[in-house]
Amino acid sequence: MWMGGWALSVSARPAMGIVMQMLDGQRMLDERGLDYFRTASVFGALTDEAIRFLLTCGRVLAMADGEELFHPGEPGDGFFIVIEGQLDYVREREGSQVAIRTIAMGEQLGYVSMIGLFERFGVGRAHGQTIVLEITVDLFHQLHTEYPFDFGILMLNLSRDMARTIREMASRLTEARLRQQSA
Repeated sequence: MWMGGWALSVSARPAMGIVMQMLDGQRMLDERGLDYFRTASVFGALTDEAIRFLLTCGRVLAMADGEELFHPGEPGDGFFIVIEGQLDYVREREGSQVAIRTIAMGEQLGYVSMIGLFERFGVGRAHGQTIVLEITVDLFHQLHTEYPFDFGILMLNLSRDMARTIREMASRLTEARLRQQSA
């Protein structure tokens, strides 16, 4: 068992050479309580029923430090919400790996690829022991169908998360250009 005894089974992704444990979302919910999940920005203002639906119908995955969720060129067929720990988003450029950003508890990784119908263009990697909730396109659609009000709230939360990321990247770009001009 891993992280509080929530492990159900081991889920292997042979193409990527990783092995991570699939956890029981209902058991995690029972042990941590809804209040824990309400603190996650992506879950903000969702009903208890919608949070419960996502945790019990989505795949909850426990990752060891350095395990990777996806690689460049893979389809963006879902996104991941960090439940515990952190993910690093890394891109390879000119033979070097560049850390683009770190995704903390309650934030998401992969939504832009899913909604934009893009292939992944970076690597999602666990930064220490990490637990994520995978929201596939099918589960996303199912939430839209079964919980339309909550789906609208989730879209606002995801849009806010995306806006914070854009703002942070614009600030970094501005700083980089200022350094470049003064060099």
